Amino acid sequence: MSMTVTTYLPIEAIKQQFCQSLDEQNTLILSAPPGAGKSTCLPLWLLTLPSLANKKIYLLQPRRLAVKNIATFLAAQLKEKVGETVGYRLRNDSKTSTSTRLEVITEGILTQIIQKDAELLGTALVVFDEFHERSLQGDLAFALTREVQTELRDDLKILLMSATLDIEYLSQALPDAYLLNSEGRSYPIEVSYQAPRAHQRWREHALAVIKDKMYNHIGSILVFLPGVADIRFLLDSLMAQKVEGVKICPLFGELSLKEQQQAIAPCLSGHRKIVLATNIAETSLTIDGIDLVIDCGLEKVAVFDSASLMNKLMQKQISKASAVQRAGRAGRLMHGQCIRLYGKDDFERRPLHSVNDIQQADLLPTLIEAARWGVTALAELPLLELPSKAKEQQAWQELQSLDIVDDKYLLTKHGEKASCLPCHPRFAHMILMAQTQGPNITLLACLIAALLEERDILKGEQAKYDCDLIHRLQLLIQHKSNKNPLLERILQQASRLAQNVQLRFRVHDLDLAKTGVLLAYAYPERVAKTRGNHGDFICVNGKGTLVNEQDALAGEDFIVIAQTSQLGGQLTVRLASQISLEEITNTFAAQIKQQDIANFDNKSGRIIAKRQTSLGAIVLSDQPLKQEVTAESISAMWCSLVMKKGLSFLSWQAKDLALKARWLWLNKYFPEYDLVVIDDELLLAKLTTWFAPFVGGIKTKAQLDKLDLSSMLLSLLSYQEQKILKQAAPTVYVGPTGRHCPISYSQDESPKVSLPMQELYGLTITPNVGAIAGISEQNQGIPLLLELLSPAQRPIQVTQDLVKFWSGSYQAVQKDMKSRYPRHYWPDDPVNAKATNKMKRHIKE
Repeated sequence: MSMTVTTYLPIEAIKQQFCQSLDEQNTLILSAPPGAGKSTCLPLWLLTLPSLANKKIYLLQPRRLAVKNIATFLAAQLKEKVGETVGYRLRNDSKTSTSTRLEVITEGILTQIIQKDAELLGTALVVFDEFHERSLQGDLAFALTREVQTELRDDLKILLMSATLDIEYLSQALPDAYLLNSEGRSYPIEVSYQAPRAHQRWREHALAVIKDKMYNHIGSILVFLPGVADIRFLLDSLMAQKVEGVKICPLFGELSLKEQQQAIAPCLSGHRKIVLATNIAETSLTIDGIDLVIDCGLEKVAVFDSASLMNKLMQKQISKASAVQRAGRAGRLMHGQCIRLYGKDDFERRPLHSVNDIQQADLLPTLIEAARWGVTALAELPLLELPSKAKEQQAWQELQSLDIVDDKYLLTKHGEKASCLPCHPRFAHMILMAQTQGPNITLLACLIAALLEERDILKGEQAKYDCDLIHRLQLLIQHKSNKNPLLERILQQASRLAQNVQLRFRVHDLDLAKTGVLLAYAYPERVAKTRGNHGDFICVNGKGTLVNEQDALAGEDFIVIAQTSQLGGQLTVRLASQISLEEITNTFAAQIKQQDIANFDNKSGRIIAKRQTSLGAIVLSDQPLKQEVTAESISAMWCSLVMKKGLSFLSWQAKDLALKARWLWLNKYFPEYDLVVIDDELLLAKLTTWFAPFVGGIKTKAQLDKLDLSSMLLSLLSYQEQKILKQAAPTVYVGPTGRHCPISYSQDESPKVSLPMQELYGLTITPNVGAIAGISEQNQGIPLLLELLSPAQRPIQVTQDLVKFWSGSYQAVQKDMKSRYPRHYWPDDPVNAKATNKMKRHIKE
């Protein structure tokens, strides 16, 4: 925020209209470009409105830095200290008093206020600034406020403000809202594009552009970068240049508020600065002296990954709206420039707005707040957007597995306690479970929760080859000085969590050996067992994951995984702890199952009976079973094996394949018979129907291979349906001479039969299959494809129309056959001749 008092701001042009509208309307949407004064001027009007007198006003900001700076600026305008008329409230820092009327807060704070005071008594107005950012916390805070307004407090006022709102969408979602627009005070900005050359890495390209401007540009520069690693890379490179009068400042969320304020503070006279920032600098901040923005066009977005159960920072291209917002930072105080480090055509292809958090963030913190509010589905709240049903359902089930909600998605007593702890629901559950084991274990749980909610305190190669959480805890316990803000922040959060369970935090006497058990409470699905290979583990939820071979935990039998990363399709452990089999057995006694099972041994080709104790997908113990295994267990084993290996594991004979072909042919061309569709998908789905009843006494693969699969398949059909199959799709065609000729079925329309041409003399009707008298009246059947053979059993011709053949091409065939086989009978009039399988000398004319 600029601390300069401005005599006139563009938003003042709509002051009268705004104040009148706020008196008359309960929901307002204000669209105002950067620099209009919506964050720095408008809030002061609110304090003067008679309709809001002596009542609380909440001003929400999506970023902590903006909260503190806006509150400080507004208090200075009133010539007061922060905490008097204007105050602020953050998760770990606040300045308010009984005289505070305007509180600048984050969205999460508002949610907690509403949960404790459902009617927002004494509150007149809630202002959502920079509403376009649409964080998940912001969406929830708005939904709760809107429900308070519509169901409990029809006098409560809501104001949504932003420079880049999707007005059309909001107007449809909030039909009662009154729309207002303000002009901005943005100076002209010259936008240019400098895309990297072919195969040039964007970081090196950005460094080159920044270096050039550092030497040749007079004003201060704001550089937008996707992440902290990118900032540190450029910071180290630029610091090595040592340009006099140029200060280089990083600006990102993990810095302390004091460090962030240093980055936006005015420069000393004659100095300028280069601010290397994430998208934290897109909104609500004015950095003095900035007249050049260099935008890489990228951002890091937290996307929840259900495979790793954590938010992954994914690098994505920013939207057009974000690009415009970033460029606007250069024109807040003077004419400016924006250099986009990508092509103009690239900009034009980008989406107008970014994907909202609710589609890609972890839903557990939102759902526990929803359950605390009393709803059992997010659709019951007036949210502007809903996640997919599958994603929400999975998140509810995860809360259910932690005993936070019951099967109706209502908060349990355990869940009510968990919802009051200021941490992720998984960690809240862990802390509450730790309370049953004593104060010291509870303090350890608080420290683990605080540690896991921050970035890893180890870096680079050290972190890569050491995923043991206990080593991080030891560093925290040994931490003495306050020179490391990250460690200090973790210890402070652990202390606050301890206070919430009425304990005084201390680091001595913590039993770090209990780390694995505590992690198992938070991540029960990620208890994992070694698969025999060094570093290869299988989790309770069935997912495989790898520990670096050089890591000490790679040799453990059991571990609990706190964090993973995903490379391609493979999960790799980032943080974990060892756990013993005894601890798993004690912790999950209610979930552990014991059953007698039959396993197939590939080497011997036989069934081996075992008594298996398992937790989800991991087998805790496997003991040979002396007594006879039941037929049901044997059947289940064979079914499981066929499901795993596929139907090709069975020994299909020619007659079995022929049966399947006939059956599938009828499925395709005569659906009116309504026979079950016998494809591989169905056969696998119905193994318990046609396969399992026949294999309960089979002990070896050799015995399995002798089974009559055709008879087993026919068990899927009733007696009447079997008759239909036999009549409509016969296995053979019986020719005029009595010869039984096999019929070959495929997915082609006409089945095929091969027989000597001489055995068809006198036949004028082509035989057909498929139709059954009295059942398929509308379908006359499908003619067989007749493959006519010579006396040497070689194909002569193929036909489906005997009459046409006899009167047509037969003459040429007859001539050829007479010359080749003169001893055989080749009549001139085959229609009136008699079918025969004899040579000419045996035929009586």
